[in-house]
Amino acid sequence: MDKLTTDGTEHQHLDKNFMSLDANLAIFHHLLAFALVGVLMAEWAVLRGPISAQSVRFLPKLDAAYGIAALLLLIVGYLRVRYGVKGFAFYSGNPVFWMKIAFFAAVGLLSIIPTLSFFRWSRAFKSTNALPTDAQWIRARRLVLIELHLLAPVMIFAAIMARGIGL
Repeated sequence: MDKLTTDGTEHQHLDKNFMSLDANLAIFHHLLAFALVGVLMAEWAVLRGPISAQSVRFLPKLDAAYGIAALLLLIVGYLRVRYGVKGFAFYSGNPVFWMKIAFFAAVGLLSIIPTLSFFRWSRAFKSTNALPTDAQWIRARRLVLIELHLLAPVMIFAAIMARGIGL
């Protein structure tokens, strides 16, 4: 199989091992994206329920899984850009790619607020059995919902970018 560069002029032979690596990275990247959304949906579902000791203890665990999924997604995404079939030039020259990265970064930055809340609530509960207030609970739920909404453009930009739109 031949590899075309972004300008369509240069060809390079790709062996089966390279194609397998690319396919495996793509599969892992997609599975991690679904895992990230799934864990965030689970956080939102817990926050839709009543404030309870069980929820306060469970949210930091869910959020840790969310953080791990996000970190692995970034690592695998980097590996795809660096070592994937399309190559760095395909991604770096595409403004749609940078929009995808910007939205993902926005989600990551926004997620810091609920993360800190979950761990603060957990510590407070362990030491004093205090639960978060209704206002704190609702704020965290809204922020997680905003994160979910901001992930939609990430997926949309990924589909657009993968087809070379924006080059």
